[in-house]
Amino acid sequence: MDDHELRKHLLGSKKTERIIFAATPETKAALEAIAKDKCVSVSALITSLVVDEALRHPELVGKGTE
Repeated sequence: MDDHELRKHLLGSKKTERIIFAATPETKAALEAIAKDKCVSVSALITSLVVDEALRHPELVGKGTE
């Protein structure tokens, strides 16, 4: 699967799962500032960063879901 197809696969379906993680106030503020600068939500920014990382490791995508 090429990068474009993998990105579509990761982003194209209904979002039903939640991931909750702890962050320092400084990390939260940094994410909010970057998201505001890019005119996206913090959730969209985090999702974009995760998908970018997944594209660097396509052999791992899907592992743990079987």
